[in-house]
Amino acid sequence: MTRMSDLSSLSDNGTIVILAGGMGRRMGGCDKVLLPLGAGCVLDRLVASLRPSCARLALNANGDPARFARWGVPVLPDRDVGSGPLGGVLCAVDWARTQGAAWVLTVPGDTPFVPPDLMRCLTPAPRVAVAGGRMHPLVASWPVNCRDRLHAWLADAREAGDHRALRVRDFAASIGMQPVVFAEEDDPFFNINTPEDWRAACARAEA
Repeated sequence: MTRMSDLSSLSDNGTIVILAGGMGRRMGGCDKVLLPLGAGCVLDRLVASLRPSCARLALNANGDPARFARWGVPVLPDRDVGSGPLGGVLCAVDWARTQGAAWVLTVPGDTPFVPPDLMRCLTPAPRVAVAGGRMHPLVASWPVNCRDRLHAWLADAREAGDHRALRVRDFAASIGMQPVVFAEEDDPFFNINTPEDWRAACARAEA
């Protein structure tokens, strides 16, 4: 059983970054993290779930950071443009290192129903969430010491012109990512990709 003192120690060693750098093309090109949901928006729900377990919380997003000002979190733009979601992971790991953290938990900005004990379940790093037989590669904890390996991985992929090498699950496997199964009946990592998904999320939030 995890004691509160154990949870405090984990929080001191880690950080959390919400990944919201995608273009949201299937949603018409919007910030999915700002989509209305329940009494607020997707980001409200994520911050409410994640912040109690770790005070060092940031958002990976591009464009004008002022649109996220009311949440009072650091906004981290992608530095490795064109690297897809792995570029967001690199951004998260880089920021975690500046915080003196040992690991960073990444959570996609379009997954509003993550459990509040996610940090406890996915530490120590590296661990990745699995639900309903499906792996969620971006719901994962990453050791900060994988930073140089990830940077080299992305550089090699660009040089080779190999877009397949940018798949998150492939890099995760290379660092020995360990799966953690979540057995909830309702998928805690349901993500919003389409207008239909958003409507389903709204119905679930109201229920």
